[in-house]
Amino acid sequence: MFKLQPNPTFKAKVPITIPGQDKPAQVEMEFRHMSREAVKAFFEGIAGKSDADALSEIVVGWSGVDQAYSAEALAVMLDNYLSAAAAIYETFRRELFEARAKN
Repeated sequence: MFKLQPNPTFKAKVPITIPGQDKPAQVEMEFRHMSREAVKAFFEGIAGKSDADALSEIVVGWSGVDQAYSAEALAVMLDNYLSAAAAIYETFRRELFEARAKN
């Protein structure tokens, strides 16, 4: 049944590119669900924030990582894997606006 009020969070696999490996690592991240207006405000409000600060507003957890999720662990990931921030932003945006249709 379709729910007018979505779950407060959702999970999606984020492909994190690792230098020297042919395939990206798949990190399952849990994101906060946001309404259209909240997403607009989020993206308008990230100017001047670090990626770690901005992404900690939407990421609430993960699995498939060797450390438990925390804002500090997220900052370490973003510092060590330069493409991670873009992959996380894109996965969040895609899941909200272009969620896969199941056949």
